Amino acid sequence: MATPLRVWIRIIATELALIALGAGTYLAVSAGAADRADVAAGNARTLLAVEAALGLDVERSLATWWAADATRALVANFYYVAAHFAVPIVVFGLLVLCRPADYRRFRTAFVAASLLGVAVSWTWPTAPPRLVEGFTDAPVISGAENPYAAFPSMHVGWAVWTALAVAALTARWWLRTVAWLHALLTSMDVLVTGHHWVLDVVGGVLAALAGLAIAHVCHGPRSATRPPTAEAPTAAPPRTTESAPVPASR
Repeated sequence: MATPLRVWIRIIATELALIALGAGTYLAVSAGAADRADVAAGNARTLLAVEAALGLDVERSLATWWAADATRALVANFYYVAAHFAVPIVVFGLLVLCRPADYRRFRTAFVAASLLGVAVSWTWPTAPPRLVEGFTDAPVISGAENPYAAFPSMHVGWAVWTALAVAALTARWWLRTVAWLHALLTSMDVLVTGHHWVLDVVGGVLAALAGLAIAHVCHGPRSATRPPTAEAPTAAPPRTTESAPVPASR
């Protein structure tokens, strides 16, 4: 039975309202970011000090080495911008078409993780490596994003969300591997482009997991139904013939 038009209108209106909520919140936080530049720089140095103590302060060497090759830098810049939006859109479409029962759960996880990331960047603004003295060799992508929302990295958060959603979409190991490879490449990309610290990557992973936990609370545990997978057809059981009863001899 076809879905009534009013149902589709309600669904589309809900999705557009959520998009507007997320975009409006992000823009509202970004609007006052310039006034907190000193605080953001101080928080960045705090992160860097923690990384130095842990031996994780690799951002400057990575970004400087990567930017030395113009082609490499162009590829990283393109991936940073394009994959961040294109991949989640594709996954959302596949969820609607292939796993509609899981769509709302992962939509909730995505929205919750994103709003959590915005909330953290508002309460604890952090400058990225490319805006901290000593990291000026890192390439600059654009000025469209909030320049002081380095922690947590929602590029990484969205990429981890993608991998978790793909695991719900399919049981095929190679598709799951590609999804996690995207998360790994994104983690490296945000470092070599000078947009994030190593601890920002960790924060992005935690934001994605927190979003999934919130979705679990909102929607309950997932059903035990396994994702669709290609299986060999099961052979039909052999037919058995029964002999007619033999009349008893007199």
